[in-house]
Amino acid sequence: MRELIGIDLGSNSLRAARINEKGEVLGIYETTVRTAQGLEETQLIAKEALERILIALEKMKQTLNVTPNDEIVALTTQAMRKAKNQKEILQALAQKSGITFRVISGEEEAFITSLAPKRTLKTLAKQEPKWNQDCFMLIDMGGASSEFIFCLGEKICSRSFEIGIVSAKDKYKNLETLRENKTNFLKEILEFIKEAKNKGFEAKFLVANSGTPTTIAAFKLGLIKYDAQKVSGKELTLGDFREQLDKYLALSQKERENRLGEFKADVVPFGVEIFIAFMETLGFQECLVIDEGIREGAVMARLLGYI
Repeated sequence: MRELIGIDLGSNSLRAARINEKGEVLGIYETTVRTAQGLEETQLIAKEALERILIALEKMKQTLNVTPNDEIVALTTQAMRKAKNQKEILQALAQKSGITFRVISGEEEAFITSLAPKRTLKTLAKQEPKWNQDCFMLIDMGGASSEFIFCLGEKICSRSFEIGIVSAKDKYKNLETLRENKTNFLKEILEFIKEAKNKGFEAKFLVANSGTPTTIAAFKLGLIKYDAQKVSGKELTLGDFREQLDKYLALSQKERENRLGEFKADVVPFGVEIFIAFMETLGFQECLVIDEGIREGAVMARLLGYI
């Protein structure tokens, strides 16, 4: 049976999975590489980030038992789209890891991101009728950008916005400044929502599949070790985000790093604040968490002949 390796090199994380043609996940690997560290100021992918990515790719090969014969679909997004040294970084990755990454546009990212969650929602809707709605909104919040995707049947209406958890931390430095300036990045989002509504896209519920919502869901469940199967399909309210953020901020820096790792611990509060702002702007009090995104979508897109 045909097996593929899907890789998502984002602005904060590297996520990979071995998946067969039936859509069964045979193995996963993910880690924080902070691709976009310093990108806001320098417009460059740092050498340190490149080294972290290369180390992660080697560990990924070992974890997923990757061989030269494996079919690999490796995609990368906003940080690489924005970086002035994109060509040099991609060449270095190809030469040193043997993996060729494709930089996808914001439109491609939205489409590929939506594939797996839409498939999963069909299953969830059989168990819970409230998810059987004609239109929903999917938010994929990354390290340097956030994709807003209206899904209406097979049609989508999407836009990528240059606000993410790493870029927000680098730009605003602290949560107070982020809160004071949130209207700046929410203005364009509000305009997009109005445009989408005029085209017939009006979401009945919200789906989130990025690291911040999945992390908060894991916190709420009391998981010490992250478990995607337990997290996916859970619901979070605005109150859950606020409550878990308060608990997280009460931890010492060492406790935060022990739980999430050095390169994720400091950006989670920014992610939560941004996502709360998104929910408030959209008028949703709750969201459905689905832990599937580009790595699964990459494989689906290849099998379907899109890429």
